[in-house]
Amino acid sequence: MENNQLTKSEYSIMDELDEKQITGLSEELKKAMAYKTTQRKMELTFIGLKTIILKMSQKEQPLEVVHSEVKLDKDDPKDTSMWFWRAYVKERNQKTGLETEGRSECPYFDKDGKYDPFGQRKAHSKAERNAWRKQIPELELVTFLNSLNQDEVKDVKGQSGVIVGACKCGPGATFKGGKCTNCGGKNLS
Repeated sequence: MENNQLTKSEYSIMDELDEKQITGLSEELKKAMAYKTTQRKMELTFIGLKTIILKMSQKEQPLEVVHSEVKLDKDDPKDTSMWFWRAYVKERNQKTGLETEGRSECPYFDKDGKYDPFGQRKAHSKAERNAWRKQIPELELVTFLNSLNQDEVKDVKGQSGVIVGACKCGPGATFKGGKCTNCGGKNLS
């Protein structure tokens, strides 16, 4: 056997250590992995999704980007509040061949009307996150969320304590003009 190959026992040991690290996460890291919605439902954050995607790749189910694009759409060329970065990402599970799509949009200008230098990157990262989320088996998601203590997970609250009009469709939702194309709720990510 070559030196760069792992025996099953070495892999099992590393996998066990990884699991201990995840289940023994600090309170601050657990808060970064998930959040609770106003309905007290736990959802994964970007960091939580990346953790599960990494675990999937360690279990020989790596994802690859099949296609990725970000474009600036000026829905109304004269009204800059209608300028959006729109992103599209397609991911493929290299083992199963499952392909999933993620879409997202972010305003070109921030709430103060200033150019957002990170808008393009945010749109792409959110589209990538949406494609990843569709790749995660529900059992894996539930198991991971159940490993987190609800009291250690951050509550998502607006200034008044409750987010009114938020999209409830979940990570796979598609947004146009900052509103969900399915339920009309606000994009909070």
